[in-house]
Amino acid sequence: MKDKITVIIFISYLLLFSITHIIIKDQEMSYSERRYLATFPEFELSGEYIKELDEYLLDHFPLRNTFRSIKANFSYKVLNKLENNDIYLKNSYIFKSNYPTNYKSISNFINKTNKIKGLLQEENNIYMMIIPDKNYYIKDKHFLNIDYDYIYNEISNLDINNIDIKDLMELKDYYETDTHWKQEKLEKVIKRLSDKMNFEYKKIEYQKHVYDKFYGVYYGESAINRSPEKLKYLTNEIIDNAEVKYLENKELNKVYNKNKLDSFDAYEVYLDGASALIEIINNEASTNKELVIFRDSFGSSISPLLIPYYSRITVIDNRYINSDNIKNYIEFKNQDVLFIYSTLIINESFSLKG
Repeated sequence: MKDKITVIIFISYLLLFSITHIIIKDQEMSYSERRYLATFPEFELSGEYIKELDEYLLDHFPLRNTFRSIKANFSYKVLNKLENNDIYLKNSYIFKSNYPTNYKSISNFINKTNKIKGLLQEENNIYMMIIPDKNYYIKDKHFLNIDYDYIYNEISNLDINNIDIKDLMELKDYYETDTHWKQEKLEKVIKRLSDKMNFEYKKIEYQKHVYDKFYGVYYGESAINRSPEKLKYLTNEIIDNAEVKYLENKELNKVYNKNKLDSFDAYEVYLDGASALIEIINNEASTNKELVIFRDSFGSSISPLLIPYYSRITVIDNRYINSDNIKNYIEFKNQDVLFIYSTLIINESFSLKG
């Protein structure tokens, strides 16, 4: 009798979830995971169809996010595990492990940087600023970290003026739920750049705009419910009046794309996120100095703060444009050239195009 009751409960459970799956309308996207969900595949007799059907059913499983949250909370709070799916919680911060050190990736990064250097002219002033990801500032012996010393040592062997900012940054300068640093915390970095790149630092006033519903990339991956953060972006007359041209987005002509605040990734408000090449012209500049920035996503939020110091800034993200094509869009002459990359991208540099 007991076995029959168990079977009946199990079958009822399957029927309930099957009916719920049919009744509930499929969601197009998951904001918590910041991705589009799988759609129901067109039938065909193949193994690929079974795989696609399995992905669809998993993506649209009833109460999927609830079960993810239960699993995560059970791991952290009941089992007292330090991590769940490589996601670590410490105080109010969410971290993702970058371990182990990818030595091939570091070598690849150096090779690709040297290839770009080959495009430059002797009169270019070349600088490199490597941004430590927030894991660098974890003070926990149980957390496995990449070999930051090795990365910085290898970068120092490049024939480039290195600008070290490890001592400037603190954990509070980064978002709790995201990988990135906060734009409003970067004035001290601008000051360090001015010292090393020989432009005159100015105390500039900014107006802060606040978006108070920011959930970073680690929020969805952690499956832990928590309050959103505040994302701030800084403007002033110089930034507002700058002429901006995007290689892909011809309609956008501003430094900030406010439409991105309601997208998967509100951090893309800075320079429209994934943009291969951007030209920014400051018609109010008191200098004719020009700057070329090679960057990853960390460079999106600091680049606007450099506008007051240059007449023209060209921002290049070589994850989206091959270095062989760069010369079709820019003539290198006597510009300052600044490489801005995070240790995250150096440890995963195969996303950079050759």
